[in-house]
Formats: sequence, structure tokens, C-alpha cells
Amino acid sequence: MCLTCVLPLMVSGPAPVFPTSAPEPGWLKDKLGGSITWTGCAGFVLEVGGERICFDPYASNPGLRDTLFRPARPDHALVERTFGKVSGIFVGHTHFDHAMDVAPLAKANPGCVVHASPTTTEICRRQGVPDDQLHPVEDGERVTIGPFTVEAIASRHGTVPIASRIDVIELRGEGMPKTVFRWPRGQVFAYRVEVGGLSLHLQTSAGIEDSPLARQAPVDVLIACLAARQGTEGYFRRLGERLCPKVIIPCHHDNFFRPLSEPPRPVARLDWPGFLDDVARLADAYGTRLVQLPRGAAVAI
Repeated sequence: MCLTCVLPLMVSGPAPVFPTSAPEPGWLKDKLGGSITWTGCAGFVLEVGGERICFDPYASNPGLRDTLFRPARPDHALVERTFGKVSGIFVGHTHFDHAMDVAPLAKANPGCVVHASPTTTEICRRQGVPDDQLHPVEDGERVTIGPFTVEAIASRHGTVPIASRIDVIELRGEGMPKTVFRWPRGQVFAYRVEVGGLSLHLQTSAGIEDSPLARQAPVDVLIACLAARQGTEGYFRRLGERLCPKVIIPCHHDNFFRPLSEPPRPVARLDWPGFLDDVARLADAYGTRLVQLPRGAAVAI
């Protein structure tokens, strides 16, 4: 799991890092007649022309006690309400806060395919998702779903002290892990999406694999994980040098032990001021704009 987040940062009031209203119209120059929704943690839904795909769908948000001591118990009804009908699911890695709700969403959408690492597809198979809905991805592979073309980009997880001692890398034995905490990481992927002339790069884990990133062209929108970024040297500098984003959207900056029915609060060690400093440097170098999405609201693109 994303171990930097095990101990949530406690705050006394609504966190200013989480807006309650959509960005002003015109935050993207060109309109596609679609929408983007940040669903919480690293989750996103993109909709264009009636086609919907999602990334790292996660809504169940078990509390800390359930995470440490109980097996996965997805809230099926909440998952279906949050993500609805989707034609494709893309998963960055297999930690529970990215993958726990993938199987229930796939089974609720029998026509869609899960695109993810072999570890993620196997854990979905163990939960009853049929093989024809599972597609293990490889670095550089591209898939087209309706108007979307999505490329898998090999990446890394953010580095957290002591994580190497307790993080589970691959599935062990038969059946499901005994607790949510023991869900493995597996291979990590970022994704690039091209749709209607718009390009988006989803860096939903805060590590970088240099060679796959080096083949990427500049993008319109960089969606960037903030949790555990401190262990990746020059994280935003390196992303900026390659992607030269026009817009940056933060994600994975909310405390995912809190239910979606409660207002979002920051993840531990967020360092929002440090992030704003990084955004300022990107703005100076590439004209990058910070755009914050309200959780759960479809924002026009």
C-alpha cells in the first residue's frame, strides 16, 4: 500500500487545497464536449462523446483498522454510483488505494476491459473477473477505446522510508491477501491519453522510470500524484523537462481513509507549500497553470 499515508494528517477545518467549485471556464483552450472527474485519491473518469474510461477507480476507502486487520470489503453500491458505466479501466499499480475497487467495477460493466499489470489482472481474476475482461499491459503498449488512445508507460512507486522492509511486491500463494494492507504493489504504470487533439499524462504514483518517460512528447495536462513524492529526486523538475505541461492537476493528495461522504483532508506529509513552489517553477519555465478539481464533480473539457 502507499505507506506514506498510513497515519493521516489531522487538520481542524476544511483544507484549502481542496476546492468546492469547478475551475473557471477556459481552463482548457479547446473544448471537446466532454468531462473529467477526479473521484478521489488517484481516481479519474474521462468522458468524451458518450464514451467513458477510468483510471485507478477507488471509492470504498476503508478506515485504518480495516486496512490493517481485515480483507478487502469493497462497497459495491458506492463503486457503481461513483464510476457508473465505463468502457475501460486502467490501473497504475496493485496497492489497495488504486486497485481494490477494480474487480467490482469490472463485474458491474461486463463489456469493459481492465488494462493493468499482470499482478493487478491476476488479483482481479482471483475475485471472479473473467479472462476476456483482463488485459496485462506492457510498457509502450497503446490501446484505443472510442475516441481515446491510451499508452502504458512503465513507472515507479514513490519512495517511502522503511517501505522496502514491509511493502509486498507480488502476490503470494493462492487466493486473496488476508488484509488490505498486504495487497501487493506489482509493476507500476503511468498512462498517456490522447483524445480529440488533447493530451493528458497521468502520473498516479510519485516515482519515475527515466527511459519510458524520455520517449514522451509534451502534454496539455499533467495529472500528478503528490503522496510520497519527497523520495523522488527532482520529481516535478523531471516531469516538467519532458512533458512541458500547460496545466497541472494534483491528485492522490487526500486522506483516503476518510469516507467519500466526508470532506477531503490532506494526506500525511503533503507539503502543499512545497508543491506550490514547484508549480511556480513550472509556470516560470513552461507557463504551466495549476488547476484544482473538486472531488466528485464532472468538469467540462
